[in-house]
Amino acid sequence: MTGTDAPVPDVETTVVSSAKGRHGVLSTATLKRFAINVASLFSVQMANMLLPLLTVPYVVRVIGPERLGLLNFSQAYVAYFTLLINYGFDMAAVRTIAANRTDKELVNRTFSEVIAGKTILWLLSTLIFMGITWFSPEFRSHLWLHTCTYLSCIGIVLFPVWLYQAMEDLGRVALFNLIVKILFTLSVFVLIRKPDDYIYQNLSVSVAQIVVSIIAFWIALRRFRLTFTWPSIANLKTRFIENSTLFFSSVTITLYAGSAVFLLGLLSNAYDVGIFSAGTRLESIARSFVTMGLNQAFFPIVAGAFGRGREDGLRVVRTTFFPLLAFMTLVSIGLWLIAPLFIAKFYGDQFLDAIRVLRVVSLLPITIGISNLLGFHTMLNLRMDKAFFFITLGGSVIGLLINILFIREMGYLGAAYAWVSAEAFIALAMYSYLYHKGIQVIQGAYLREAVVFSKTRLTTLFK
Repeated sequence: MTGTDAPVPDVETTVVSSAKGRHGVLSTATLKRFAINVASLFSVQMANMLLPLLTVPYVVRVIGPERLGLLNFSQAYVAYFTLLINYGFDMAAVRTIAANRTDKELVNRTFSEVIAGKTILWLLSTLIFMGITWFSPEFRSHLWLHTCTYLSCIGIVLFPVWLYQAMEDLGRVALFNLIVKILFTLSVFVLIRKPDDYIYQNLSVSVAQIVVSIIAFWIALRRFRLTFTWPSIANLKTRFIENSTLFFSSVTITLYAGSAVFLLGLLSNAYDVGIFSAGTRLESIARSFVTMGLNQAFFPIVAGAFGRGREDGLRVVRTTFFPLLAFMTLVSIGLWLIAPLFIAKFYGDQFLDAIRVLRVVSLLPITIGISNLLGFHTMLNLRMDKAFFFITLGGSVIGLLINILFIREMGYLGAAYAWVSAEAFIALAMYSYLYHKGIQVIQGAYLREAVVFSKTRLTTLFK
């Protein structure tokens, strides 16, 4: 019997010791920090849902499906440069700092290396962006739109969301994001008055992001008592080499999850991009309610548990699986049921084709929730970076092939089917790999513990 197959401890003993904050799955202090962070992120997601209720119906009726498609195509184009700038630094830095939060020298060194690395990659990305956008007639025809969108990359360099995440101080991140949403909402009504004003939507997002990122950067320096010093070439080289696997993993994830809009723009038309974007918007917002809490607030906790020991980390993952699956299933059912009403009321009759898209992608909360738990939280914390990369690479290849085939045949609906298929493959492959390695994440014995633990923790929190 392997270590991962050890008998499950008595549930009541576990809950009691956990309530005292000594052993168990999560201590009371840890859970309270997690609850505060999730509540902060929840407030941001409420803003993400409520503020668009004011702007999106107004904007789409002014600019129409085609121009909405152009806006989303530009965002998908710039997302590739964002991917290069991030280079996997964020996930690696969170993993390192969360396990060594009291080591001030390590935190300061990691902070400096990440900011310096992102700055170098931003300079490289700017040169590539200028070359592609200027010399490609298709991109040059919308030069100013793409430039306005690309300005947001400055915010990607400066916003140390990964640092706040590792320090479990996401309340401030929530506040910063809320400020961005409010500034953007106000600017939409001022700037967008006629169809040709659509370019101002992405410009306002970029400017708001830059301003808030500068403020967040300055506050991080003061709050965590950091000093930025340009790292040596040797340290930067080591940082790039160590984070390369996570970078290529993020590339593959973007290829299958973020390329649908881009491929629709290349292989289909702006109308299909607009319909697909409208159909996937609610799913994206709804899923982020859980995935933001799971990936941003919960990841440092899991990383810390794995830092104490392999079994501690696996136990947290196993206990989390069943509540996550149940909640994501409810989210998916809700999306499928509400699709006709949401599209008709939110976007109008021009976007009724998006109903079918939303119903197809309503399966994503389940598949992505499971793959995040198996991949980000389990495989990466067990340092299975290469396996994680090859699985996501396989998913991206399958996703791209299905996208190209289905988009040509079914347009926006084909892109939706391709996305769901790729995510399902990723989740199944991750589970199979962990099972092959003797790590059984889904254990029925932990169902009872998850129920008792959740009930006890909620009671403790409300008290």
